[in-house]
Parts: sequence; C-alpha cells; structure tokens
Amino acid sequence: MGTQVNDLIEKLQQSLEQTVEALSALTDAELDEMSAHPCAMGGTINDLLAHNIDHEKMHTGQVYTQRFNLRKMQFSRIDRLIADTMRARVDLMTALIGLPDDALDAKTAPDQWSIREMLEHTIYWERHSMGDLARVKLAGRVPAELTEAPFPVVDPVAGVLPKHSTS
Repeated sequence: MGTQVNDLIEKLQQSLEQTVEALSALTDAELDEMSAHPCAMGGTINDLLAHNIDHEKMHTGQVYTQRFNLRKMQFSRIDRLIADTMRARVDLMTALIGLPDDALDAKTAPDQWSIREMLEHTIYWERHSMGDLARVKLAGRVPAELTEAPFPVVDPVAGVLPKHSTS
C-alpha cells in the first residue's frame, strides 16, 4: 500500500473513533428527535444516522467499482489477508457494543471463560504470532516495536506474554 493510502485509512480510523464517541453519548430516546441536518431528509436523528451508514456503503461500492475499472482489484493474497483481518477485528469489536462492564467477567457454560478472558486470549495469541513473525521473517523490514505488545498482555491459559516470544 502507498503512503497516501495508509494516510487515508488513518483518517478514516480517526473519524470513526470520533463518530463512535459521539454516538455513545446519545440515548435511544434521542434517536426519535427531529434532525435539521439535510442528510436526515426531514426526518429524525435515527434517519440521519441510517443515512450515514447507507451513504458509506454506497461509496464503498463505488470504490470497489473504481478498483475494477482501474484493474486494481485486491488480487494480492496479502491485501486480502489484511482486509479480512480488519473485518474480523471490527466484527469482534462490534460484538462488544452495548455490553455493560459487569458482563465482561461473568463466566458461563460450557467453557467457563469470561468475555474479558476471550478477548485477552485473542490479543495474546495475535501479539505472540505477529511478534514472532516480525522478528523471524520481517526483521529489519518493520519497526522493532512491532516485535513487542504495546501494552501488557496476559492470556488466561498461557500467562504473561513473554518478551520476544516464539511459537
């Protein structure tokens, strides 16, 4: 990916973070209030936000069409893996939306794992495998900080992620 593409992805991520923060401040009742924004098309705040979602999906389709017309599809296996990795992480993150904090540590059958433990387990093995890949295969090609987790990582089974772990 080019530098400009990476910059645009970063802008999209930053904008999404701000949008999620703003949406989190809304209440369900406020969704039924009228919105003066033109994108609400004379409707409610809910209509405005539904429009924003559809608007983004519409332009996503246009980007894929442009890629097709430019013959710049995601044929690379790496590009596909990056896109699928991002989709999987977003799916995991969206599974948490609306969950109260007190539910994070509740353990239920059959596995007796809490949601927090599942997430810590996911992060642990992602950081473990990616750190190993960065050190073994990508040494000198990626920044050294990619070999370590940016924060303490503990797996409920494996324990603390060791520095310079190997698979």
